[in-house]
Parts: sequence; structure tokens; C-alpha cells
Amino acid sequence: PDLSLPRVRLNPVVGIIPISYGCLGSCAYCCVIYARGRLRSYSIKEIVERVKADLADGVREFWLTSQDTACYGKDAGTNLAELIEAVSAEKGDFKVRVGMMTPNMALGILENLIKAYGNEKVFKFLHLPVQSGDDDVLKGMHRFYTVADFKKIVDTFRAAFPKITIATDIICGFPGEDEKAFERTLRLIEDVKPDIVNVSKFFARPRTPAATMSDTVPFPEIKRRSAMLSSLASKIALEKNREWVGWEDEILIDEAGKVSGSWIGRNFAYKPIVVKSSENLLGKIVRVKIYDAFPTHLEGSLLH
Repeated sequence: PDLSLPRVRLNPVVGIIPISYGCLGSCAYCCVIYARGRLRSYSIKEIVERVKADLADGVREFWLTSQDTACYGKDAGTNLAELIEAVSAEKGDFKVRVGMMTPNMALGILENLIKAYGNEKVFKFLHLPVQSGDDDVLKGMHRFYTVADFKKIVDTFRAAFPKITIATDIICGFPGEDEKAFERTLRLIEDVKPDIVNVSKFFARPRTPAATMSDTVPFPEIKRRSAMLSSLASKIALEKNREWVGWEDEILIDEAGKVSGSWIGRNFAYKPIVVKSSENLLGKIVRVKIYDAFPTHLEGSLLH
């Protein structure tokens, strides 16, 4: 669809911009390739024009989204880093959140990505799904990278931006994942300590290669592994969030809280910080001090 078409925005502060459709992957468990097809990227010009229109409409935060943002532009002679730089160069007081990228695609533009992320408008937030901590399982998944590749990207981003938020995804119980493979995944999460781990249980989608694979994992075992991994992820998330207690700076309020009088803002690392105020703070930049931490969010007080 044309990016210039009118849109109904559920959140007046957030502009969600699809930068491409489809992907270049062939993951054994995924049906996106059937639903979305091969990669089709919007031009940088089209995306920047959408940013300009949304800014004029009051948007303060942009989400660049895709099935895999890191493969953006490979069909059009450009890349994600160039897009980030073009969007960030627009005048205005706004933030940019970059969506999920697969490790092998990110690896190819790593140096340029680091440079693009250096712009203060870009949230220091990296969503890099590893899916498994075992190289043999990754091969079975048709994921074209290794655990070492994933670690290299995380280490490179952390060296450049020490407080960056790292999010990843894990699939528990993919066919062929034995107990040792699962233990390697646990060790990877313990070692890398991502801020966010999205844990899912393997489910064979029709028409995917994974649906016909043997060596399946019994569902009760998948549930056990998922519960173990989720518990570990929650523990690490709390440890990581506790490091922010005492932090004091500005956040952009981009969401109304579920409880009346509460607001959710994001700091430079896209950490969700809950504050309380009787005023309507949506879209405002406020100064806060964080005083408490939970696995999923932080709590702060407004500084006047």
C-alpha cells in the first residue's frame, strides 16, 4: 500500500511506518514467506515523506517496522543504516525505534548500523532474535548465522552503547532440540543477559518444512523448557532493570498507563518508565528519577 494513504492512528504520538514487506529468509518454522512474499522495500524518499507528514500531525516517536528490518533495501540498492540516517536527519524533536532484525542480515551492515545508531534521535534498542543457543538447531531452523555471530553483534553494540536495551526471541522445543541443545540456550541467555527475552513454544505451522520434521519434542517437555527459560529471562530482566534505579534524565511520554493517572515514558534506551500525574502528559518530554525496578518496567517520580 502507498505510504501516503491516510491512516487511523491509535496513538497520536507514535507513527508506525512499514519500511518493507516480505523477507529474504527461509526459516523452517515460518509462514511469513507464504503470506508476505519476497522482499519489497519502500524507497527512502517515500519513508522520509511519511515522516514529514506525521511530524506535521504531532507524532513524536517513529517505529520503523518490517518482518526483518535488516534486509531493508537489499532489493533497491540501499540498506537499513542509510534509511536510519535519512530519517534521523529530518528536523524536529522526535525519536526513532528500529524494529526486529535477523543476525545474519545485521552482520553485513554492522559497522554502518553502529554509526547510524549514534544519532541521539535513535533509541538505543536492538531487537535481535537468536531463536536458539545451539548451532545445530539453528541449522535445522534454516537460520543462516551462528551463536558466535549473534554474540558478536551484541558485543559490538554494547561496546558502542553500554546501556543499550537488547531484546531477543527464543523458540523452545524445535524438532531436534535435545536436552544439551536446550542447556546451551540457557547458557547463552545467562551469558549475554538480554534485557528482554520473548519466549515461544514451538508449534508446527502447516506447509512449513518444520511441519514434516521428525525428532519432535513432546509438548509437556516444550512447556517445561519454556517455563524454565521464562523464569531465567524474568530474573535477568529484573537484574538489568535494577541497574537503572537512581537514573535521572528526560523521557518521552508515549503512552497512557492502564491505571488512571499513570503514564509510560521511554528513556534513550527505550526503557518503559511509569510515572504518575493528574495532568495529560502524552507527547511531552519530562524529567524523571527512577526509584524502583520490576522485570517488565521501571517506576519513576517527576522532577519539576
